[in-house]
Amino acid sequence: MNRLRPVLRLNAASCLLFGLLFIAVPSPVAAFLADRNPAPEWLIMGLGIGLLLNGLGLFITARAPLPNRIMVRFFSIGDALWVLGTLVLLASGIWIDRVPGGVAALAVAAFVGAAGWMQWAAVSGSKGIAEI
Repeated sequence: MNRLRPVLRLNAASCLLFGLLFIAVPSPVAAFLADRNPAPEWLIMGLGIGLLLNGLGLFITARAPLPNRIMVRFFSIGDALWVLGTLVLLASGIWIDRVPGGVAALAVAAFVGAAGWMQWAAVSGSKGIAEI
């Protein structure tokens, strides 16, 4: 429980920052990630909106007197899906085909994966976490 709240807050801050970036400058974000086939601007903006909502949910969960185990696991699963999606895009060369974009995407995925794993581990078998 001691490290759950800080991890939730860091994850939330990351989501909020990247969400704002994706909404504010979707075209440069897409161009940073890919030369040949960049992601559509509407998709980057949609991911930004999703990240903002996810970040708000993470902050709300972190502020709860007893963080909800199901919500923490929901966010952890979302983090795992982000990592998986990043790896699929990198392996396929779709929307991420520039070296700097790939390095940045891997760094973000490593952070997101670590946060998700720490969140999951923090609620596994711990007391003081709300079930519902």
